[in-house]
Amino acid sequence: MTLFLVLPWTSYLHFSYNIGNYGHQRNLPQGVGTLYQPRATTPLKKNHFMQSVFFILLVVIAAYVLLQSPLFEVKSIIVSGNRQLKAEEIKKLSGITPGSNIFKINLQQAREKLALVPIIKKVELKRKLPATIVINVTERNAVALLPVKNGFIKVDSDGVYLHKGDIALSALPIITGLSLKVGSPGERVESPYLPLALDTLAKLPRSLVQQLSEIHINESGQIWLYTLDGAQGRLGLGEDIEYKGLVFLQVLNSLSKTGGKIEYVDLSNPKVPVVKYEKNNGRANR
Repeated sequence: MTLFLVLPWTSYLHFSYNIGNYGHQRNLPQGVGTLYQPRATTPLKKNHFMQSVFFILLVVIAAYVLLQSPLFEVKSIIVSGNRQLKAEEIKKLSGITPGSNIFKINLQQAREKLALVPIIKKVELKRKLPATIVINVTERNAVALLPVKNGFIKVDSDGVYLHKGDIALSALPIITGLSLKVGSPGERVESPYLPLALDTLAKLPRSLVQQLSEIHINESGQIWLYTLDGAQGRLGLGEDIEYKGLVFLQVLNSLSKTGGKIEYVDLSNPKVPVVKYEKNNGRANR
């Protein structure tokens, strides 16, 4: 059986069904087009490919210009934050040389080199286009001297060994009574009571620290201060250090006005300080 189906299109479809077979077969007359025609190929993909190639080429050219142009050769290295190290020394230690391409300089490598310097606590490097490198350093400051086998060493508030020190040329107080394990410059000095001593120095009034010649920590953690005039301040344990320091400073200031000399001030209980005067002063303890 053959069926003809007329549809409202300009062409028609001729479906032939073979009823004897349990299937169907599509037969289209010669010259008759199908309902859906494949789309014609457009130049969009080709244009997109050409644009990508052009963009990559621009990037390559730009990179070449940046890495080869004399405009980006380092002409200036600015150092800031330094007080103890000279700027020229820092520049040399960084390994950065003028004339190098600013984009080829390995800032991380330069940072690691400067971090090896014991006196440098922190360092930041950045590029300032077109031809300047900025190096900003934070230096460690010595706060005390520690006695070692062959003299003295300077340490900062973190207990880091900075370099050797000369007691005759230094106004820093000496920390005594400690068992020390000293490594190389740039390393932290190991000692059970060193953090206590450094914390005490940090909490005392600055004007009092300037008068100190020594801070002694005994085996039980008791803190004794010695002034340049020989007065002793017995602070006891590391509690209420700020208040004890203020009381001790008041006693010293009072004695400087009266001309009195003391052997020690017991500040174990800072609310009731005990002052022992030197015997030749002829004054009673109170």
